[in-house]
Amino acid sequence: MRDFGAPPFVCPDCRASVGLTTGGYRCSACALFYPVLFGIPDFRIRGDQYLSLDDDREKAGRLHNYGLEHDFASLLAFYYSITDDVPGHLAPGFANYVLNAADRARLQLQLLAPSGGRILLDLGCGSGGALVAGTATFQTCVGVDIALRWLVVAQKRLAETGVDAQLVCADAEALPFADRSFSHVLGSDLLENTRSPKDALCSAASAMGAGGRIYISASNRRWIGPHAATRVWAAGLLHDRVRSKLLRRRHSVDILRAVSFVSPASVRRMAQDCNLLHLATEPFVPGTGQLQNRSAVFRMLARAYSLIARAPVTRTIMTAAGPVFQSVFAKEGAS
Repeated sequence: MRDFGAPPFVCPDCRASVGLTTGGYRCSACALFYPVLFGIPDFRIRGDQYLSLDDDREKAGRLHNYGLEHDFASLLAFYYSITDDVPGHLAPGFANYVLNAADRARLQLQLLAPSGGRILLDLGCGSGGALVAGTATFQTCVGVDIALRWLVVAQKRLAETGVDAQLVCADAEALPFADRSFSHVLGSDLLENTRSPKDALCSAASAMGAGGRIYISASNRRWIGPHAATRVWAAGLLHDRVRSKLLRRRHSVDILRAVSFVSPASVRRMAQDCNLLHLATEPFVPGTGQLQNRSAVFRMLARAYSLIARAPVTRTIMTAAGPVFQSVFAKEGAS
């Protein structure tokens, strides 16, 4: 395996050391075997909320083979063409969000670590946009996602941009790293996409050294306007069955069936239980680069939102009840 300067792995099940062997890693204590697939260590004990381990690995293989002869943008389009969870009429919006990931991450990393840092864990890294952005200010970048299929897409992005970063397939709630391995953690769109947001946050906290910082962004459960991806109003406030019925009627599939909506207040309570100190919470304001390829009406509304979110009078309201919030927490202790 290539050395990216990342911390050594441990067994996510029993926390013992693992050793590299033919085809993957084996735990020294419980003997569980974790394969390396397409050059990516797979430390999952269970699949994600959409696909089983076998189905995800099969889909990752299809993406890997397609990516051998196509570029990143083509691979991304292929991903959505074989993904039933995203209806065709919504795929362009999802793809645009992925394509703009690096620009979005630069704003997030500026809030997390204005002067950079030692080693960044991008938790729920998806297509790897934050890894591309993070290599400019961090000595080492590690991307973790529970979906191997997305890591194959990220692998293509890193190759095209010439970025060196370690990709690891793992559950955010059971990370394969020793405690205190990272100086910073980025959790963009993370918590609402986990089975247990609190367990994921505490797992991330354990992975940070004393004085480490973590960034969290999420769709706000208290937002009464349209959900950005699905256009359903007050999606986080609706009863699960009502929301599912609306989504199936509008898009033929419940895109949000595995989403656990959170709010700034609920994340602060979770963080306190995980021994994290709250440093800041504010609305997330998209940069101008993220408005490219969007309609004139969308750009006009986005600029209006930016003005409202930044104004002193309305900033507090938009933090508590706006569409997307971002928070930064620190781990207690000297760095």
